[in-house]
Amino acid sequence: MKTEDKDHVKGKQEVLYGLCGACKKVECATLVYLEDGIVTKIEGNPDVPPNYGLLCDRGASEILSLYNPYRLKSPLIRTNPDKGLDVDPKWKKVTWDEALDLVARRLKKVRDKDPRGLVICSGEGNEEGVLRLPFCKTFGTPNLIASRGPLCTIHYASCLVHADFPSSVPDIEHCQYLLTFGGSLGPNIAATGSTRRFAKAIERGMKLVVVDPRSSYEAAKGEWIPIRPGSDFAFLLAMAHVILHEGLRCDMWFMKNRTNAPYLIGPDGNYYRDPDTGKPMMWDPVENRARTFDADFEDITLTGAFTVNGVACRTAFDLVKEEFFKYTPEWAEKICTVPAETIRRIAGEFVENARIGSTIEIDGFTFPFRPASVRTFRAVTNHRGGTYADLTGKIINMLVGNLEVPGGVVGDGVRGPVMLPDKDGVVTPYGEAVPMPFTFPPEHIDCHEFYPNKHTGPHLAAKAILEPEKYHHDYRIEAWMTLGSNPVRKVAQPQVFVEAIKKIPFVVSIAYHMDETAILADVILPDNCALERHLVKVFKTASQNTSKEVCGLHQVYIRQPVPPVFDTMNMDDIFHELAERMGILYGKGGLYDHINQMKDTYMGDDGLSINEENKLELDQKHTLEEISDRRLKSWRHDGRGIDELKRAGAFTHWGLEKEFYNYYYHPENKTRHPFYFQHLKTTGEELRANLEKHNISFPGIDDPDYIFDLYRPIPHWVENSEFRAPEEFDLWVINWRTPYFSNDSTNVLANPWLVEVTDKDPFENGVYMNSGTAQKKNLEEGDTVVVESRYGKAEGILRITELLHPDALGIPGCGGIGTIQSNPVLKRGANWNALLPLDEKTLDPVSAGIECSPRVKVYRKAAKG
Repeated sequence: MKTEDKDHVKGKQEVLYGLCGACKKVECATLVYLEDGIVTKIEGNPDVPPNYGLLCDRGASEILSLYNPYRLKSPLIRTNPDKGLDVDPKWKKVTWDEALDLVARRLKKVRDKDPRGLVICSGEGNEEGVLRLPFCKTFGTPNLIASRGPLCTIHYASCLVHADFPSSVPDIEHCQYLLTFGGSLGPNIAATGSTRRFAKAIERGMKLVVVDPRSSYEAAKGEWIPIRPGSDFAFLLAMAHVILHEGLRCDMWFMKNRTNAPYLIGPDGNYYRDPDTGKPMMWDPVENRARTFDADFEDITLTGAFTVNGVACRTAFDLVKEEFFKYTPEWAEKICTVPAETIRRIAGEFVENARIGSTIEIDGFTFPFRPASVRTFRAVTNHRGGTYADLTGKIINMLVGNLEVPGGVVGDGVRGPVMLPDKDGVVTPYGEAVPMPFTFPPEHIDCHEFYPNKHTGPHLAAKAILEPEKYHHDYRIEAWMTLGSNPVRKVAQPQVFVEAIKKIPFVVSIAYHMDETAILADVILPDNCALERHLVKVFKTASQNTSKEVCGLHQVYIRQPVPPVFDTMNMDDIFHELAERMGILYGKGGLYDHINQMKDTYMGDDGLSINEENKLELDQKHTLEEISDRRLKSWRHDGRGIDELKRAGAFTHWGLEKEFYNYYYHPENKTRHPFYFQHLKTTGEELRANLEKHNISFPGIDDPDYIFDLYRPIPHWVENSEFRAPEEFDLWVINWRTPYFSNDSTNVLANPWLVEVTDKDPFENGVYMNSGTAQKKNLEEGDTVVVESRYGKAEGILRITELLHPDALGIPGCGGIGTIQSNPVLKRGANWNALLPLDEKTLDPVSAGIECSPRVKVYRKAAKG
């Protein structure tokens, strides 16, 4: 073990500023105590938001991630060409120079042949590095993919409607009525800052309604409405129906002035445009004629049919309202099992609590005040039709006028003048709402051209690697580099990924432990654990929820690394070394040049892109601390750099609370949210035209309408892939993140302290079934059961509970699988991912999201012999 460092001498006691790396958020400030260079304690930093001294069990247990005996301790080279999860790679321990020289030589060969032949697959094991994107740009590969995203496709609707990424969250500082579907507000996953804010909201009297197949920790603090898995979309459509057709009040001012609902739509389903200017038009009831949207209106017509220049037009609002007419609560009840009267009651309570017409003054600025919010998350979006469901949630919020105002729903990314209107006066799409340009043959191995608004596509990449001709690729993947990711375990259909990786000639894994993907590698480059990594990070807006505790917070903070325990290396240092050995570190077009150019991307979106004054010199080598110093000095232009941050721990600045709400930057009618999703329709039309132009089919789909039916401008009911499953598959499996294992950063799944706690927790490491369902199936607590979908199988110990919908089967966390060389504890539990489908017919065509609740059957495992 390496326990000595020049800055950490024997007998010395010290406290380092830290940032917890035990979940993907990496936002909780910590204090790390050392004695003789050994970490003895980790606690929250009481002086720094957003956690203000709080720390979850995962964060406190990071000590054992540092001293984990199952960590990868030195570079390794495979000597056994055979590969498999239970095949001994017969590793050869080598020096860093030997390993890096080999990797650089092989990667240079790939680059010289065709840089597209390299895939870099990142993941939640280490999302802190800032050089992965610049390295990809320098190398020339378009194939930077993320393993973490296809089961959490929550981004498109927020990027389209809010012009914000990654998603949108409720403002629980002011919210009085919060209706949440399919995700956590913080407590379910023990997120410290958001749990703290949640608790304060509940204490002051906010009503919480949780629509979920499972009664979670959060549901226990409000009203739980059990719902059949995969059917949230029906509930949302019915709720919108009640608001639009059963006499509930809508925010007509918002609809007329803050959305495109008054826009006139022609017979082709597109905006009717002024023949002279090309601008969308609205009907002026005072002048009794159509005028361009940017004219001065005394009033605007929201409903009606009109003839303009001989063309029959209707308002977008009328078309949406007409589509939703058929989605009655009685219709929805048959699908989602929630009683019709409950849907009506919830819709009524939501509208009543929105207080339409009320205002609130913050810092001298008057905002609309809408203290009611609908929030949808991954269990809503991860189905065929999931994007429509998410957009329907946005429509419901728009009907009460609660977007980007106090008490309502706000983006949890950029705060500021981001909702700029496009040429049509509508919020300019951002991030994943901006479609990937189509190229043919396709450049991206993850099929981005065919799913132009997708989140991430490791599942599509694996299938394309196995069958490149089917996906129209004219090149082959020659090298794969994994960065803290484990798609074999964490996506779906593990064996598909095993076979895809086995097909690739050269595989490198930058990994913390011998996970299911690492054991398939040809070379392992051992990564530092989170405590050993230098990190400078900007706090962005809060995830899960937001409140005054973080409104206006502008903060950058530091993690000071502890002494490395083994012969490991920081991922960004690895990229440095590889770039130098490949001859692509220096000069124009080199790694440093691309670091200087990073804007609004992996480096730019954290506010730490490098300005002109602090550009890196292209002809000399820079350390990670030097790069951080340049980024810091570019942040607020006050000259403070890394040395000052080491002394302070955090640079914290508070803006005005009013500046948090993006309505402030675009008030009144200065921009319009899309209520009618013209942009989605246009994207679909362009994709169809490109397929026809090149005379190609959509990969894996026989009928193109199966895809383009989900590119309509108005959400409509779409059955997901599981509604027509054979009757023997009579349950829907669900998954949830737990307070101990929200994700597998720092390999918390095998952390001994957490394992000891979870072994005593009845809601961990089981297969959970409603008691009435278990009785009907003659199954008992403690039975070993087989869970079988149409796509795979898993095994686990049955736990019986009243806290699940009778049609649901629950598998929490991310258990199961493991390798011949991993910590044995990783094999415990059922692997939910093995039950999930990868067939294109089961995906959401817009987000490429994987179906997260396949139908399953459950039976007692037969005794051996």
